Amino acid sequence: MLSAIVTAITLVVLPLQAQDTTTAHRDTVPAPAPPGTPSIEQIQYMDGLKTVTRGVAQLHDGLNRVTRTQQADSATRHRAAKRLGGLCGSARSFIASGRPRMKPTAYTDSLRILAKQLTLRLDSLTSALPTCEKTAGRDPTVATALTTKLKNYDDALLAFKTSQAALYKPDSAKTQPQTPQ
Repeated sequence: MLSAIVTAITLVVLPLQAQDTTTAHRDTVPAPAPPGTPSIEQIQYMDGLKTVTRGVAQLHDGLNRVTRTQQADSATRHRAAKRLGGLCGSARSFIASGRPRMKPTAYTDSLRILAKQLTLRLDSLTSALPTCEKTAGRDPTVATALTTKLKNYDDALLAFKTSQAALYKPDSAKTQPQTPQ
């Protein structure tokens, strides 16, 4: 009787031990590394960019209002231009609070160059905002100059975001190892 119990235990335990060693061996194979995670400085850059984007959205809104009212009467055009002046002021506040967190040194290589270009275009846009705020209601050329600077900023932002997305995108060519079941 005792030998039957020992034999039964041996038949059940030994295959499980052998299976456990193969499972342990499979688990030691390193999984592919996840895409690079952003550093603290890069997170701060993106937080600053998010704040700046709120101000840029206000500029887009003001310029769209001016564009839509080009065929309207002069009072409507004047109101839209004055609104643009007010939006330039509030956009400047958002940009001024977000821009200091945008340090291009947070990135390396080509992404640093694009981050630097983005901040330079943003600085150029910011320098035009006090003039816009003061004279948008009287001078229609302010909207034209601001539109050009805003387009340059948008192009730099698109290049930066595209390059950043390619950097942090997981490689789809790598396949995950399949675990046998």
